[in-house]
Amino acid sequence: MKILIIDDEQLDLFINKKLLSLEFVAEGFTSHHDALAWAKQNTFDIVLIDYYLAPNLYAHDVLKELVALKGNTFRAFVLSNYVDEKQSNALLSAGFEDIIAKPLTVELFKSKANI
Repeated sequence: MKILIIDDEQLDLFINKKLLSLEFVAEGFTSHHDALAWAKQNTFDIVLIDYYLAPNLYAHDVLKELVALKGNTFRAFVLSNYVDEKQSNALLSAGFEDIIAKPLTVELFKSKANI
């Protein structure tokens, strides 16, 4: 299983990529532009996107671009320290399967993704 991780925090990205690489193939980017460029040339099964990436750039914005690029060929989850109920409902409506609370663990990921 190949996982794409997009998180603007370098340390969070490093840790999450290392953790998931213990059991999966993981690729990660701090820039959504770099992630989209990679996605044009590669396939992935799951994407994990940090909720807040930059001023006026949120997970659902990046998901829209990925779906336009790849169609519905992957599953999507949000990574976040906190989202309120309104944000949660909007994310689920945008196409995310679930929200995974940080800090990420392999067990938490597998539980949320039903793996």
